[in-house]
Amino acid sequence: MAFSDGVFAIAITLLVLAFRLPIVHGARLDHKLVHSLLHEANVLIGFVVSFFVIARLWMTHHRLSLIMRRVDGRFIALNFVFLGLIVFLPFPTEVLGTYGSTTSGTVFYAVTLSVTLVLSASVWTYAIRAGLVDKHIPADTLRQVWLRSGFTAAVFLASVPVAIVAPGKAQLVWLALFVQHWILPRPDDVARRAAASD
Repeated sequence: MAFSDGVFAIAITLLVLAFRLPIVHGARLDHKLVHSLLHEANVLIGFVVSFFVIARLWMTHHRLSLIMRRVDGRFIALNFVFLGLIVFLPFPTEVLGTYGSTTSGTVFYAVTLSVTLVLSASVWTYAIRAGLVDKHIPADTLRQVWLRSGFTAAVFLASVPVAIVAPGKAQLVWLALFVQHWILPRPDDVARRAAASD
């Protein structure tokens, strides 16, 4: 789990590498600089959305680490596949930053994040069903995990048909990610409950 935390830290740090320092010369530097920065709008959007999603995925994964009592080979393998996608996320983020006005770039980004979110919930599912977690966790923990991961994945998937028709509008669908806190119940603090039962 410590290794997992390190992977998340690296992935979320690599997101900033998508930014390029604007190089402007000659007269009207302010105007050229503003134009160059506005040209990086898709990079900024990708950074903000990816940072938000990776941070939420880390919180979910960290919560799981607090209630894990043992691991097995299948869990380790599944976790590595999940971490592989986490490390991969800076790449679709950069693709979005460069080709965010295209259908392919937007769909590639949205589908990658959707798959990552489903895999995150799958890691939880295996851990709970294989009996790798504390036995005192609330019965509805898995339902809450799938509800929140499913909602986020659904937001990205909903943007795919929009991207096919109007790629520039698809990113507006992602604004729904930031209201999740108010429209979905917060997951139980399973770590606190498990600790209290010890």
